[in-house]
Amino acid sequence: MEKKAISLACRMDSERAIKLTKRIFDFLIKKGEKVHLETRIAPKILPHNGMDLKEMTAENTKFIISAGGDGTVLRVASGLSQRNPPPILGVNIGSIGFLDETNERTVFNDINKVLAGEFKIETCSKIAAYIVRESDEIKLNNALNEILIVSSKSSKVLLVSVKINGTYLNRSYLDGVIISTSVGSTAYNLSAGGAIVDPSLDIMELTPLNSYARSGLKPIILPISSEIEIKLLRPRLNAKIVIDGQRTFKKIQPNTIIKIRKSNSHSKFIRLSRDLSTNYINRLRKKIIGTIRVPLDDSPEEEFNSDF
Repeated sequence: MEKKAISLACRMDSERAIKLTKRIFDFLIKKGEKVHLETRIAPKILPHNGMDLKEMTAENTKFIISAGGDGTVLRVASGLSQRNPPPILGVNIGSIGFLDETNERTVFNDINKVLAGEFKIETCSKIAAYIVRESDEIKLNNALNEILIVSSKSSKVLLVSVKINGTYLNRSYLDGVIISTSVGSTAYNLSAGGAIVDPSLDIMELTPLNSYARSGLKPIILPISSEIEIKLLRPRLNAKIVIDGQRTFKKIQPNTIIKIRKSNSHSKFIRLSRDLSTNYINRLRKKIIGTIRVPLDDSPEEEFNSDF
């Protein structure tokens, strides 16, 4: 059986990410590993060793190392084979990198752990949007984080009708709607007032963006098996659909119906903690919620009791 490769991808507009990817390539080659380079980075390291992301599957790839941040992870997850993708090891370069598992400082030790089998696999569901035209449904790209439906004009609000599993829920004026996965709950959804959802819960979350005060539409968490239907009602106002911040579909016309359902694809991530729950809570604390140092003896001031 042919030896599986370790693949490398990185953020191409970051010289730090490119240099680190070169170092990781040399590190793996010295260890006797077979290495494939994503087509975009191959010319800068080994020009004849390029492979498209869509050609990388669990059958030919042990795992793929993504050097950059969450945006790079989302691009890689979208570009990989959607049928049976290899797991992703994210390396954070710079900012938050919530989906990333390691960083520039620890990456080489962490790669050794992975090669020694000291890791867990986190499997994450995706969702997909479908444009309904007469009796046909046109499937758009899969989303790991979220599907965003917004007005094509920033100064104009959408009027949408919302159905859940075919049952009418609400009609609202709003800037847009986010439908996120549990993985995406800590991304745009969180900024928009949605809830943080543990990725072990297979759900989708609907979060309105700046809905009109009397609309009554609030964030709703639904089973991943649900179908959310959004119909664009406002005449002469197009919408656009943005998937994971990576793909944009413009000029979605009034009266269009958009359905969101669970995708038949998924993404897998390499996690280095002893269990997935510990890993998630640690990442949540360090990268999203944060902590402040409060003295343990921080008691309230005693009240002054007057006899008058």
